[in-house]
Amino acid sequence: MSDAADNAAKEAELHFAAALKVRKPVLPFLGFCHYCIEPLGPTSHFCDADCRYDYERLAINGKLGSGAKSLK
Repeated sequence: MSDAADNAAKEAELHFAAALKVRKPVLPFLGFCHYCIEPLGPTSHFCDADCRYDYERLAINGKLGSGAKSLK
């Protein structure tokens, strides 16, 4: 028979698994801006907030093709 701590651990595990299923995929670090292909440092995805906003807008609308630069 399980006690309250076991039940809480099981419930926490279920919440964690559900959260992992709905999270957004993480963009890989490529060394250049995902929107305008500008060279970047190793820890950035976008060169500025405008590129990030435009990329996210295209992603939400399903208009990202093989390269975002061709859509710009």
